[in-house]
Amino acid sequence: MIRLALILAAAPLAAQEPGMSLVPAGTFQMGRAKLTADDKTNMRPHVLLDDRPVHGVALDAFWMDTHETTHAQYRIFVKATKRKPPYHWTNGEMPAALSRVAIYNVDWHDAKAYCEHHGKRLPTEAEWERAARGGIEHADYPWGDKFDAKLARHNTEAGPGEPGKYPPNGFGLYDMAGNMIEWTADWYARDYYRDSPRANPRGPDTGAYRIVRGGAWSDPNKRITVFFRNWMRPNQKQPNLGIRCVKNGPAIEALIEGFQGQVSFYAKNLSTGAEYAVRPDERVRTASTIKLAILVALFEHVQTGKARWDEELTLTGDDKVSGSGVIQEFSTGRKFTLRDLAQLMIVVSDNTATNLILDRLTADAVNAVMEKYEFAQTRANRKILGDGKNLKANPSGWSEFGRKDENKKFGIGVSTPREMARLLEMLDKGALVSPAASKEMIEILKRQQYKDGIGRRLEGYTVASKSGALDALRSDAGLVYGTNEKYVLALTVDGMAKTDYSADNAGNALIADLTGMLLAKLR
Repeated sequence: MIRLALILAAAPLAAQEPGMSLVPAGTFQMGRAKLTADDKTNMRPHVLLDDRPVHGVALDAFWMDTHETTHAQYRIFVKATKRKPPYHWTNGEMPAALSRVAIYNVDWHDAKAYCEHHGKRLPTEAEWERAARGGIEHADYPWGDKFDAKLARHNTEAGPGEPGKYPPNGFGLYDMAGNMIEWTADWYARDYYRDSPRANPRGPDTGAYRIVRGGAWSDPNKRITVFFRNWMRPNQKQPNLGIRCVKNGPAIEALIEGFQGQVSFYAKNLSTGAEYAVRPDERVRTASTIKLAILVALFEHVQTGKARWDEELTLTGDDKVSGSGVIQEFSTGRKFTLRDLAQLMIVVSDNTATNLILDRLTADAVNAVMEKYEFAQTRANRKILGDGKNLKANPSGWSEFGRKDENKKFGIGVSTPREMARLLEMLDKGALVSPAASKEMIEILKRQQYKDGIGRRLEGYTVASKSGALDALRSDAGLVYGTNEKYVLALTVDGMAKTDYSADNAGNALIADLTGMLLAKLR
């Protein structure tokens, strides 16, 4: 069993790379998503065979050139390295009219040398497709699913053009369809998708051909899709084949160091035991992730006969609190069962439902259950006051722990990333309350509707999670299930200067990026 627990000392992060765009870490579905009539036959050309099956791939973050390499850029490289120029140059000199046109007639070795001369490298095939998709899943083209001849230079005899004349995709990359076919680093194998690695794949070990991607000015629309695979011999040179480079993106520690806020997390591969952590044992404000502890305590009370799922609690006007949830919109006098309240507390993070449950159990009872299962740092402090614009005047429902002055700064609850992750791991093992109760709690967490953090970019995975948000804080804790893998993650970002409750909150985006990077690292 692998055990790797790291506390990171971070290095500075460059804010940007000139002429490059950051493709964030994450998981995407690689390959052709749509079936055709030819898929049902036994005799198919390779182009209808090698782009399937669709498979989930996790990649670390990387930078990619926003534009294809031009003749002028390649000329500087030739002069600096004394490399043999392309054969269409006149007496070894670049024709001035081609200065802004994408470079062509360069083989794989030329492309590799050009990228390395600039401290970069050729993209892997998986990186190229992830970048070309621009964050859009299951689409045929960088701009979406519908072909539009006005969005790419293709199917023309006019030859290559100047990069950047068509709109960029979602990652700010130009000409990811058409203009030039682009070299990648990978060898070609027809059946590679069936057994390829699912984290940072680097292509087959050997081969006769190198993968090229993107289609060219000379290609019809079916060859400029994001999934179309083609290949060339490494020494092949063509007037429609060019260069685009990448370089490794920010490492986890650098990404954290460059963020304006305090970041702490714990992540574990539950299949191998591999761990990765930053400040995992520091106490953090939980925000709504404390509802995990409340959920466990409620199941414990039902299991021991101290409560019943069909119990009904009556909503009063004083019970209603603002913020997340829907019960505040209901009429007073409405009755809710404990089971309904439990599901609302998690699925839509209902604050009023949470307070009704705390009134029924008490925060001290929640903490007693946490103590029973040896969660020494996870504590409920009090009931929820509401959101920042409409807070209750006086906090109520205090626990004995929460009344202490040194604990009031944590708000409604406190925990550590390691403890939150261990709580979820115990649920996965069926070790909290009972196996049946643990399973039911996980099913509730799978239906949780706020997926702006851990679940933001995890195509092809099942996520059981609970998130939390305050003006300066975002947190998320969850189980992530793949086909043959499973992980637990608990992440908190606090101290952000800007209040932003949109889906683009910087803390949510960071949690999403870290999730992709952590899954790739822990494989």
